[in-house]
Amino acid sequence: MSLFVGTERAIRGYVRSLLPSSQDVDDLMQNIGLACWHKFNEFDLEGSSQDFVRWCCVISRFEVLRFRRSRARDRLVLSEEVITLLAVEAEDRLQRSETERQALKHCLQKLNEPERRLLLSIHTRGDSISRIAAESNVKARQLYSKLNALRDLVADCVRASMAQGEA
Repeated sequence: MSLFVGTERAIRGYVRSLLPSSQDVDDLMQNIGLACWHKFNEFDLEGSSQDFVRWCCVISRFEVLRFRRSRARDRLVLSEEVITLLAVEAEDRLQRSETERQALKHCLQKLNEPERRLLLSIHTRGDSISRIAAESNVKARQLYSKLNALRDLVADCVRASMAQGEA
């Protein structure tokens, strides 16, 4: 259960790419969770969380196809061929996203703590540029300039890491 809850966002994104309605995704996620629960003994426990996501995506694809068949009379239902194409593309996108996330994590670790805090401050609840400026006696404008430079630096690092991974 903890594996599913920890990876539900990725699985939900995958399923969302296969269905036209977010309401359908919400309904189907319950069925997918149950199907994964019932079939969990088939999952190799030696696998990583990424392996678990891929395993759940296979189950999800079959659940989407079953759902599609149950709604076959609806004119907004996609064909099985289109769902299969979308599923393959979504699986590729999921892998690419994980690779990008790992590259970003690696690049953030290269920064020193104050730089990392500044960069993440706009995404961290209770932290802000103005708060950091007040703590460090630096003008907020200077921090915004530094923030933009750090963003460029990290973006270049991620691009370089991704290029190395593709080579």
